[in-house]
Amino acid sequence: MAVLRTADDLTIYIGAYRSFEWFWEDDGTMPGLDAYESLSPRDQDDLLASVMHWGNTPPGQQPLKSRVNVEHTDPLVLAIKAGKHRFTAFREDSGPTWIVHSHYLKEGNDRDKSGDRAIERTKRALTRYFALVRAGKYYERT
Repeated sequence: MAVLRTADDLTIYIGAYRSFEWFWEDDGTMPGLDAYESLSPRDQDDLLASVMHWGNTPPGQQPLKSRVNVEHTDPLVLAIKAGKHRFTAFREDSGPTWIVHSHYLKEGNDRDKSGDRAIERTKRALTRYFALVRAGKYYERT
């Protein structure tokens, strides 16, 4: 069940080189955070380890493929890995912050239709995010 969130829920991790926050939907929910909270403690720890690894990987160095993977190139959508769990993310324009949006399970070697749908949802969210940020409305909630 979707939970209404506040700005206090946004931040996931602030690393030496990158920071991460949950995508905040127009209806006040954060689907990625809801998915994260439904994971086992082990899978939650694994996601945080991936985020911390990537957040502390110096610019110019690639994060481990076991932690982060390119899912779509234009626009750039990456997947942060936690075992068979994937959390899609895109970068905000003005700095090193990555916005974590959707969750999906990857059961086999190739991404399935569920993963494809998560990437499409993330691409639509990316478009909304940039429009709201330009309008100065993304972080404002009533």
